[in-house]
Amino acid sequence: MQYLYKGSQTQERLNLLFAMCKIKSDDIKAAASDHLVKGLSKNNAALLNNVPAPNLSRALKTLNTYAELVEKIKEHDASPIQY
Repeated sequence: MQYLYKGSQTQERLNLLFAMCKIKSDDIKAAASDHLVKGLSKNNAALLNNVPAPNLSRALKTLNTYAELVEKIKEHDASPIQY
């Protein structure tokens, strides 16, 4: 399931997702921010930040995996405790 899409995130939430994963490249982070926070297309965000589009796509896939895990944790915490 796709949890992250163009323009859907705040910079603060994206920074928290970065803190959980192994993405360290400042250029990739800037491109992901341009796409997920500012709403640029993937290609434009990659071009603007001088990163290959496939590398940005891979980073977005990684971020989406972590976002899915966060949502599952939130669902778990919201459900009544079952013994």
